[in-house]
Amino acid sequence: MSLLVDLYGLYNLLQNRGNYLTFNIFILLETLSLYIYFYQILFQKYIKRIIIGLLVFFIAYWSLKFIKSGQTLALYSCLKVENISILILAIYFYYEQIIKINSVFIYREPRFWVVSAYLIYLAGTFFLLLYLPFFSPQDRLKFYGVLNSIFIIIRTILLSIAMFMKTNHPIRQKFKLT
Repeated sequence: MSLLVDLYGLYNLLQNRGNYLTFNIFILLETLSLYIYFYQILFQKYIKRIIIGLLVFFIAYWSLKFIKSGQTLALYSCLKVENISILILAIYFYYEQIIKINSVFIYREPRFWVVSAYLIYLAGTFFLLLYLPFFSPQDRLKFYGVLNSIFIIIRTILLSIAMFMKTNHPIRQKFKLT
């Protein structure tokens, strides 16, 4: 999905057209899929309720912003909400892994690599994203575009590691010290 949106965005950039509609819909779909993913991999029931609340809040917030200016402007405020919430969920995932030892080596599980991919990507681009509205269009493409592309490559490499891992061990098996 990300590759198709990036290719379509590049095509629109070469045609000197805006790509706001596709970009904004991508923000919604990416955020919803990440919330659903975190809902599936986290254990605590109250955190799952918080994720459902975040999902409802984000859909309402995105819808409001999209109706207001979704086809003429990029919804960077929605992207900021997504980044903050996913960063918090990723940090909580690591906290949960430290508290509840479910496997000897966490890096042998694909979910570790998926969470790490998004943590690195979002942490790497978040602070520059905060200053994005203050950049000129040339600087926006120069700084944010290059930095975002670098972190997309890193995210893609980590997601590829997760996709090609063998999962021969049972998921969420309790680790016992003997």
